[in-house]
Amino acid sequence: MDRRLAAAAVGLAVALFGAACSSGVAAGRQKTPPSTANSTHHSSGQHSAKPDPAANGKTEPSTKVGPAGYFTPKKMRPGQKPPQFIVLSFDGVGWHEKWQFWQSIANRVPLRFTGFLTGLYLLDEQSKDSYHGPGHGVGKSSLGVWNSPADTVQEIKDLNAAYAHGNEIGTHFMGHFCSDNPPGANVWTTADWNSDLDQFFNVFRNYQTLDKVPGMPALTVPASSIKGERTPCLEGRTDQLFPALRAHHMIYDSSPDRPGIAWPTKIGGIWQMGMADFPLAGTNHRVITMDYNFWYAQEQASSNVSKAQSERDSKQITQTYLNMYDAAYHGNRAPLILGNHFEQWNNDAYTQALANFALRACGQPDTMCVPFIDVVRWMEAQDPKTLAHLQSLPPETGPRGQN
Repeated sequence: MDRRLAAAAVGLAVALFGAACSSGVAAGRQKTPPSTANSTHHSSGQHSAKPDPAANGKTEPSTKVGPAGYFTPKKMRPGQKPPQFIVLSFDGVGWHEKWQFWQSIANRVPLRFTGFLTGLYLLDEQSKDSYHGPGHGVGKSSLGVWNSPADTVQEIKDLNAAYAHGNEIGTHFMGHFCSDNPPGANVWTTADWNSDLDQFFNVFRNYQTLDKVPGMPALTVPASSIKGERTPCLEGRTDQLFPALRAHHMIYDSSPDRPGIAWPTKIGGIWQMGMADFPLAGTNHRVITMDYNFWYAQEQASSNVSKAQSERDSKQITQTYLNMYDAAYHGNRAPLILGNHFEQWNNDAYTQALANFALRACGQPDTMCVPFIDVVRWMEAQDPKTLAHLQSLPPETGPRGQN
């Protein structure tokens, strides 16, 4: 395991009890996956303005950079159904092999995703004193382990490549301070959030000076393209967080969870793009649709799991995703928002589950696997009455026929 990911896993394993406690414990039978290959529905007409290079393994032309080059939102015609959006998102994104893995999946199906960058991955260990987390000592973080210069160089290359392929980069803030390492995000004030975001963007723009490593490559991801975030451990008070988001020109928050799959709404000028809680396949136990929460629900975040059990766990999560897709696709068509990390928890069960789901769902009729920013731009392009109608639809709270 990459040492940076190992450190993040340790921090999350301690810190995410607040998110995990709503997950329940998985038990029960498996269900047969629904077939989506032969689904036929009215075309939404919402397609990329140019062919997606991820389809058929093609490489993108050099003129297409960033999500905006791959997707042009269009207003729905009367009587049209919205596309079924699927958003794959990853916290931290500090592991080269996982960047490679997810791009290999995107080379097989039309898939672009969002990576929420932990800003410390742009600093090497000798530069750690450039960060001073709110209420914490200089050079401290909950991640525990810092990059080498080579790690930092590789991360910059991976971010550039991801953005060139049409993926979105958001922020996962800096030190990953949660309630287990107070003062954490659960009690941060607007001033604290502003401080962490100020430091994130300072590092993002000035890492070459801060790192003092000769020949450090340039980031080609514009700081102005960072429009969304996910908070550490999904913690934070909106009355304190949102003023800081607005001050930094953010337009969406993907931290809060919600009961079932529903259309996002705006609060205080910020789109609420949080994950759903949804029953684990074959059970009535509702889980926030994030890999750590699945791991906690299935195995109490234990690392002592047999490979055979991990395979069963992975199949259950793939089936959970398929149940969500089937419910939304045939129901309210609200976006599926799926949160993961670059990790290998439970013998890589959750990476494999999400990859298997993406390979089955991305590219299906009226289905678009895109970053958060594409969904936001699409919603903002719709007639307000049309969008309000979608937002008024009841959430999909379980498998089709069981809501």
